[in-house]
Amino acid sequence: MLGRLIVQSRRLVTMTAQSPQFKALFTEGLKTLTDLFSREKYELRIAGGAVRDLLAGKQPHDVDFATTATPEQMKDLFLKEGIRLINNKGEKHGTVTARIHDQNFEITTLRVDLRTDGRHAEVEFTTDWEQDAERRDLTINSMFLGFDGTLYDYFNGYEDLKNRHIRFVGDPAKRIQEDYLRILRYLRSVEAPTGNLWSL
Repeated sequence: MLGRLIVQSRRLVTMTAQSPQFKALFTEGLKTLTDLFSREKYELRIAGGAVRDLLAGKQPHDVDFATTATPEQMKDLFLKEGIRLINNKGEKHGTVTARIHDQNFEITTLRVDLRTDGRHAEVEFTTDWEQDAERRDLTINSMFLGFDGTLYDYFNGYEDLKNRHIRFVGDPAKRIQEDYLRILRYLRSVEAPTGNLWSL
């Protein structure tokens, strides 16, 4: 359930979101995670497909997080707290996975693509949320959700979700050239779980 519109400036639209599905995310592990990042003054938000699912009234199966902290800062933070790190293969792309209260949390630093080859990207880390949203594939996957229920939507993803409209962020040809698998994700996205087609 979305509350009232809070701010609209430039392309950023923020709203408050509260739902049983959103509240169900707040496990002991997540509370520990958010407390740690808040204490160290690193921004942390829910990202991508989990936001889309929550806004559609579904419980997300996987929840990814985005942050302004670099992988090194995250590792230092977790190690200092005695928190176990697992699966370090994603670190060069900015992803750190921490195990807290028997729950895995995959957290990725905000990033921009420097170079792509149609499948893999060389990235640079940033603290700019809009820049990170701009590199994502579809508008409905480019939103972030704060733990106070605030939705950060830079590319009208929520409107597209409500209107069942599948749209690339920016230039579709550029998005596909960056990662050719995006065309498959796009085609998979046009069919809703009920079998009803979304508009293109």
